[in-house]
Amino acid sequence: MIRRFIWLVFLPAGLAAQRPAVSPVLPRLLSRVQDTTVSVWLFARPTASLDTISARVAALGARVRVQSRWLHAVSADVPAAALRRLLEDRDLKRVQPLGRFKLRRPLPAPRIIAAPGAGPGDTCGVSPGDDPVLGPSEMPYRQLHLRPLTDPGIDGTGVRVGIFDTGFDTANPAFNGITITAQHDFVFNDDIVRDEPGKDVLGAQSHGTSTWSLFAAEVAGRLHGIARGASFLLAKTEDIRSETRVEEDNYVAALEWADSIGVDIVSSSLGYLSFDNGFSYTPSQLNGDVAVTTVAADMAAQRGILVVTAAGNDGPLPRSISTPADGDSVLAIGAEDSLGTIAGFSSRGPTADGRIKPDFTAPGVAVCVLTGVNHVLREDGTSFATPILAAGAALVKQIHPTLLPMDLRAAFRRTATKRAAPDSSYGWGRPDVAAAAVFPNGVTATSPLPAGGPVSTITPTFSWMVGPIPPFATPVTYRLRLSRDSSLSPALVDTLLTTETFVPPRALKPGSVFWRVDASAPGGETATTGLIGPVVIPPWATLKSLSNPAGMVIDTAQPTFTWKPLQVSSPPGPLTFDLEVQRVATSVIESTFTNLTDSTFQLPQPLERNTAYRWLLVVHAGTDTSIVRSQGSFLVVDLGMPTATLLYQNFPNPFPAAGRDSTCLWFDLAIAGNVQLDILDLRGNRVRRFVPGPDFPGVLAPGRYGRGSGAGGICDPRLMWDGRADDGHPLPAGVYLAKLKAPGLLVFKRIVFRGK
Repeated sequence: MIRRFIWLVFLPAGLAAQRPAVSPVLPRLLSRVQDTTVSVWLFARPTASLDTISARVAALGARVRVQSRWLHAVSADVPAAALRRLLEDRDLKRVQPLGRFKLRRPLPAPRIIAAPGAGPGDTCGVSPGDDPVLGPSEMPYRQLHLRPLTDPGIDGTGVRVGIFDTGFDTANPAFNGITITAQHDFVFNDDIVRDEPGKDVLGAQSHGTSTWSLFAAEVAGRLHGIARGASFLLAKTEDIRSETRVEEDNYVAALEWADSIGVDIVSSSLGYLSFDNGFSYTPSQLNGDVAVTTVAADMAAQRGILVVTAAGNDGPLPRSISTPADGDSVLAIGAEDSLGTIAGFSSRGPTADGRIKPDFTAPGVAVCVLTGVNHVLREDGTSFATPILAAGAALVKQIHPTLLPMDLRAAFRRTATKRAAPDSSYGWGRPDVAAAAVFPNGVTATSPLPAGGPVSTITPTFSWMVGPIPPFATPVTYRLRLSRDSSLSPALVDTLLTTETFVPPRALKPGSVFWRVDASAPGGETATTGLIGPVVIPPWATLKSLSNPAGMVIDTAQPTFTWKPLQVSSPPGPLTFDLEVQRVATSVIESTFTNLTDSTFQLPQPLERNTAYRWLLVVHAGTDTSIVRSQGSFLVVDLGMPTATLLYQNFPNPFPAAGRDSTCLWFDLAIAGNVQLDILDLRGNRVRRFVPGPDFPGVLAPGRYGRGSGAGGICDPRLMWDGRADDGHPLPAGVYLAKLKAPGLLVFKRIVFRGK
């Protein structure tokens, strides 16, 4: 009975979990409709067949509009009663309404996403001084820096461009000579993209014709399309009849159609936001993962298609973009004027999940577009900024056919006006298309890099790469700057090069360096690595022996010194070395050996025993030198019994010094007996007693005291004074005395304490 009870309790929940997820909009729609139909997307589970789902939907009296293999979904007009049954279908993963194509205000003439206030505009007439070919349409060429590409004849040849819009006047003589690879009307399901009398509203094709004209139209002396050499796939996806507006499923179908034929770039000046009965995508749903147009556009990018879309004309409020402009891999384009100022109507980001949108801006105010046979007017809107930027991308794609969508986006980001501080009004700003074409990969530093750790040579090879450079942009000149400071001033090196490598003629001193390479093409296009660094140049040699920071004790008076030099190019190499040995107590140079070429050296004469020494190398690279000092001192001990009782000078003195906060006390005892070792102030008052004490009895045997042992250090920690009294409190800075009283000896040494 218990097992059956559990089954009865959990079975309904399990069944509910298999039902499709439902958009929050649907319950409200269904509560308002009875016998009408609802346009929805039916997302199938991975194991379900789309053909099976389509047949099942049709059997319920619905009209199947689109089967999307990308989305694994079916778009259909479903009667309300049938939809309620489909909401129980376990082969469906999710059900959501179709968005309607965004048209938020009535227009005097058929337009889509025309900017608020945009009227007929001024006729684009020729003025004195206009370019004879471009005429008044020259402004976008100037703003996006297109002429270094178009003047030599780059026109998008070999690039396949898909344009999705309201229709296209393919009979307009402005498009004579243009290659149309394919065309399809997704509204009436035929292959005629011009206005069809009896079907279309008169002038439905005008918006699409205007956007296409920025790619491909030619009106002598007044309008010259940017990418007339491209081949075009024209998709009529939008029905502007207000009572029968075609919905977003046509956009998805057009993407898959274009992909099946072969397309490099898709330009669509379209936006989708509102639903049946006035419902819309909410701002929180503009996150790149909800709208089917957005999901499909991102999937197109994954298939190598660059999707360029209008950000919309609902600015200046934030979060005013529509779909598919919220896509992660979609280039959403805002509009700016001829001075580079963002248009007030241009939609702003960010997306619901905080990503920056729009991606870029392009001229979208007073842009000359084709509006009839030999008729050119000025128009406003992100609708026109979009094809201008997409056409620029086609020029770059012609020069670099292997660039993927995100490569093109990165190239535009690197050259755009707001690249240093992108925001949700401009995105990355207006790209320099010529610079993106000349330097699509920018300038990439390859060596040396901070992540690689310290370099292994004092004459490192600085190298970088720029990728393929088009022939018209050669030769490229590189300015290399190298400095100790991140501001690159003053510069150690500031030179112009035509190669992508540089070896300093002089050795670099130890420390951090910063560097940067700026590339320039003959047409003025530039790119940069940006600041690289800090790159660490280590000491010119590493001392491998007798360089323990804690000090060392050795038992040979003629030690061998070894070191490992860094690599060096020739010239200024090969390296030579001067070796010096110094007494620690007096800093007096004991021995000097010059012009050594090996990396090992044994002293030819013995050092004094029971004395602390340091050693250093002076490394020569041509006329430059660098000094490497041992990190600690070393002591040559006398292993025999002392023949005299002695108190050595403490070291270091003064102290603290050279990273040591204590000073070492050494003494030799030749005869066993009572011993006292004290620290006195200048008045003769004892402040610290070492012997006798907790570590030493009052009677000591003959021997040498205070020395460390082996690599553990040169000092016995029991005979190190840190400037404190017997009770542990710190003493003031000043002069103190070390007093040794032993059989036959009373001696004092002067100690200078710097305080702490």
